[in-house]
Amino acid sequence: MATATETPQYPPRKVLFRLFGVDAHQPRGPRRFFDEISAGQSLYPLMVLIGLRAAEQLDQTAFGILTPDIRKEFHLSYGALLALVGVTTVVGLVLTVPIAFWADRYSRVLIAVIGAAAWGVFGFLTALCVTTLMLVLVRSGAGIGRAVITPTHNSLLADYYPPEVRIGIFGAHAMALAVGATIGPLVGGVLGQFFGWRLPFVVFTFPTVVLVFLGLRLKEPGRGHYERAAAGARDDVVHTDEAPPSYAESVRIVFNVGSLRRIFYALPFLAAGFIGLITLTSLFYQSAFHLDDWQRGIVTALAEPAQIVGILLGIPLATRLMLRDPGLCLRMLAVLGVVIGIAWTVFAFAPWLGLAIAMHVVITGLFAILTPGIFAVLSLAIPPKARSMGYAIAALFIIPGALSLYIVGAIADTYGLRIGLFIAAPIFVAGAFVLASGATFVQSDISRVWTSTAAQAEVALKRKQGEVKLLLVRNLDVHYDGVQVLFGVNLEVDEGEIVALLGTNGAGKSTLLKSVAGLVQATNGAIVFDGRDMTYAPPNEVAGRGVALFPGGQGVFPSLSVAEHLRLASWLHRRDKKHVARSTGRVLELFPILRNRLAEPAGNLSGGQQQMLALGMAFIERPRLLMIDELSLGLAPAIVEQLLPIVRDMSAQGTTIILVEQSANLALTIANTAYFMEKGEIRFNGPTAELLGRPDVLRSVFLEGASKGMAATENEKTMAATPVHVAAPHGNGQRDAPVRLSLDAVSKRFGGLAALSDVSLRAAAGEVLGFIGPNGAGKTTLFDAISGFVVPDQGTIIFGEGADAVDVSRLSPAARSHLGLGRSFQDGRLFASLTVAETVSIAFERHLEARDPIAAALHLPWVEDTERDVEFNTERLLTLLGITDFRDKLVRELSTGSRRIVDLACVLAHAPSVLLLDEPSSGIAQREAEALGPLLLRIREQTGATLLVIEHDVPLLLSIADRLIALDLGEVIAEGDPQEVVQCPAVVQSYLGTNEAAIARSGTTEA
Repeated sequence: MATATETPQYPPRKVLFRLFGVDAHQPRGPRRFFDEISAGQSLYPLMVLIGLRAAEQLDQTAFGILTPDIRKEFHLSYGALLALVGVTTVVGLVLTVPIAFWADRYSRVLIAVIGAAAWGVFGFLTALCVTTLMLVLVRSGAGIGRAVITPTHNSLLADYYPPEVRIGIFGAHAMALAVGATIGPLVGGVLGQFFGWRLPFVVFTFPTVVLVFLGLRLKEPGRGHYERAAAGARDDVVHTDEAPPSYAESVRIVFNVGSLRRIFYALPFLAAGFIGLITLTSLFYQSAFHLDDWQRGIVTALAEPAQIVGILLGIPLATRLMLRDPGLCLRMLAVLGVVIGIAWTVFAFAPWLGLAIAMHVVITGLFAILTPGIFAVLSLAIPPKARSMGYAIAALFIIPGALSLYIVGAIADTYGLRIGLFIAAPIFVAGAFVLASGATFVQSDISRVWTSTAAQAEVALKRKQGEVKLLLVRNLDVHYDGVQVLFGVNLEVDEGEIVALLGTNGAGKSTLLKSVAGLVQATNGAIVFDGRDMTYAPPNEVAGRGVALFPGGQGVFPSLSVAEHLRLASWLHRRDKKHVARSTGRVLELFPILRNRLAEPAGNLSGGQQQMLALGMAFIERPRLLMIDELSLGLAPAIVEQLLPIVRDMSAQGTTIILVEQSANLALTIANTAYFMEKGEIRFNGPTAELLGRPDVLRSVFLEGASKGMAATENEKTMAATPVHVAAPHGNGQRDAPVRLSLDAVSKRFGGLAALSDVSLRAAAGEVLGFIGPNGAGKTTLFDAISGFVVPDQGTIIFGEGADAVDVSRLSPAARSHLGLGRSFQDGRLFASLTVAETVSIAFERHLEARDPIAAALHLPWVEDTERDVEFNTERLLTLLGITDFRDKLVRELSTGSRRIVDLACVLAHAPSVLLLDEPSSGIAQREAEALGPLLLRIREQTGATLLVIEHDVPLLLSIADRLIALDLGEVIAEGDPQEVVQCPAVVQSYLGTNEAAIARSGTTEA
């Protein structure tokens, strides 16, 4: 921070005239101007940085004015010269980003001084160049000047001086360009005319040396202290700097600034136009008007004071615009861009020198008007801890524009210099309009910076004092492709605490966890872990800080073996061999089935076994914060019973746990605090037991209404249920229905593992047949064999009733589907790139009457009638299941639970005579699971379908099943009445266990 001094008091300035309601005052003198723009802060930092900026500009503009002589000596064409300028510019721009990264972490003053010394040396070496290659290398080194100034000077000025005076400060700093651009061409042109083009580069080295010594006296200011003060933070918070971000985090922070993104998009156009104008202007004066070195220097020097005038006019204009709306500074640029483009065109085709000079003055002055406002806006919109990077990344977007200079030069070589100049004008205007489009983001960007930097500094201070939570989420917003998913979410978690995160399907629970883990980038708000902001930290850095996410249902790599997964999980602790060996052994003790399949690809494991593997990886990692998305997803009750004490033990040892769980019954046994989400917002925060008594919060959103809706529309006209004969529906317990599906001695082996061993069963028409068993028992393999995705090694599968029965053992899945066999999968295998409506429409394909592609291409009437029927029935199903809000969403954007609801919609659309449901309640909220049972019974009643259901939610299965079959190690170990099967000792030992919450995942339970 610059040292504050008392601001001298000056009398009011005289009003010279009034125009459009704005007073034009008598100009201020230089001393009064600098006193007033500094707001009492020391002028020393500003004057040193102005001097360094001007010294760098001396070298740059001298090279520009002397380019005809340099081109002549090195025998360069226009294209080759512009290519040289482009290459040397790119080198300097590429260096800007690493310099900015260091500037956000280390002393900006020291970096600025070292950079100034470097460009002074390379400027001197320019005078010694004797070959084109040497010239390219030396001028690339001189580009260090621009590489250092952009990230360090702008960031320093924002921290030396408060926001209310930054327009004037940045305006004064921008005047250095005009000063250098005036003195450089004038002195360089005169010296070049009489002593050759090399001497100016030697002379301009001396002021750089003097300013380097003056710069060594500057003190490094705190970063963002003015923004924290503006947000109302306490003094101790104001002087607490945020931790510097990593490179990847800096990039994420910068690209989250909407106004800055638009500036990035505009820069290639602006650079191609403006750099081309600057480079070609001197050549234009020589070619069109035959001016020599000193004449070109005088003409260019005459135009540059217009930049100072433009800045002096721009400071009060920008101040007024900022008071009304900071975005107006960018909008005004579009208007000025059009005027500049017109002046530019006149300049390119000017027949007289006087007209060309006049247009040159207009272009220079107009462009300078908004320079102070734009830089002031950026200083407020870019978060302080990444401010240097924000200014510097823009340099990368100049590179395409700089490289395109070769094309502009080639046009000038082919069609003449005037055409080359003219081509650059519309490119510049296009960039101005793109830049102006960022105005809508400015105000929100500034507000976000002020609040977030104050909040993060306060959290960091409190964390040092031991007064704050381990994890804080504040006002978090998240968007997917422009659609907002999270709305101002707030979450607090103490160290060592277990917090349950519950909610309706599609509420945003998984998105919240992914945001904390860095997998999904927040658009607003703050995520602070252990006192350090990690809102925009990339996933690998979040993991390195001790945060692990266990993603429900998708936590493994199918092509990697089980052993490779366990080694991968130990990566962060690879040097701690004892921990890796001990934790890996512990995981294999907990899940012995994994020990037997270490060499197998994870893709060959059942869904429950994959869940075990993913949990085991999380345990090996030993994070400080473990976020578990769906602990019980796909797991047998006995396995869940084993996991609960492990989770509690991890918490007792210091691991903080956030548990996303659809079963409130299960969450109640492990977490005392719960958050409940609905539609991207926190609806409840408090004790878990209290949540169970809130029916207004904990309710079914989708399936309960679907069941009632089916009852209300039972008599409505629908599509044919199935092309094969469907018997009248039979209720539970009816034994006289004909057999619709039978299996005899079906076996299947995978290598040396017997997945199915002589399995036989009968399923009657309208019967609900339930399947239970531990993970890896062969339940999903049995469904794969029935539906045709796995070919049995032996045995037969008969589908249909009476004379219509056929052996489908060797038929393809598609053929079985057309016969009326339907199937859902554990993971909801839907078309990820289709919308929900398109996916459900495809499920009606079995019932299409018009299938002729030629008729469809000709839009014949019966084809259009069929398409209308499909559209009508699709809309009816979406409404019935309450998922109309998801109609146009891509399936891949849905949560696990929401995909299950869509999967059910497809099942209803298919309307099969035999329906295989593989864990239909997995991933859906408890109240939805409780409404699922009546819905399945309603489906059975309306379609007469036979239902085969694999389910780990035992109360749900008992409420719908006529019979129950228990499998273990590929064999049937119990079959018969559901109540008798679940009480079988073998079933209790291998599958159920004794934990009530693990068994009763839905329904009422005692807290």
